[in-house]
Amino acid sequence: MKKGIHPQYNEIKVTLVSGEVIKVYSTSKKDIVLDTDPTNHPAWTGQRKVAERGQRATQFKKKFDGFKL
Repeated sequence: MKKGIHPQYNEIKVTLVSGEVIKVYSTSKKDIVLDTDPTNHPAWTGQRKVAERGQRATQFKKKFDGFKL
């Protein structure tokens, strides 16, 4: 490896929503506080709502109804 071109790895603390602190290595120099993590995100907890067919298009049309270019 060439010297002087690679970023320095630092040990930082990642704080999860539950308050649990994990030590990881990163090129970031700041500690990170997460507002979403695998313990509370609907995509990972199985609480994700599946939109009914056409529902998203209806919501879009309702939101932009009357919008003229």
